[in-house]
Amino acid sequence: MSGMKVVELYGSNFRDVVTTLRGIADDIENDKYGPVGCVALVLLGDTLEVFGMGPDSEAPSVGMMLNAGALKLTKAFLDHGT
Repeated sequence: MSGMKVVELYGSNFRDVVTTLRGIADDIENDKYGPVGCVALVLLGDTLEVFGMGPDSEAPSVGMMLNAGALKLTKAFLDHGT
């Protein structure tokens, strides 16, 4: 599982979940991110659900992806104003 990368998503109103997810799927199909080995998704509806997709999406890989995303968000917060 080398070459893992957290990417920023642009180009939609993130409040529109369905349109945003379809846009991400289109970008994956158009090879915007290169070969995608793992996708991690957390969904909060009536319950909290965690999904892992892709050929490298075993539980440890998904957990690491979620942690990397959390660290990236935290770093943006910590770097604000510097």
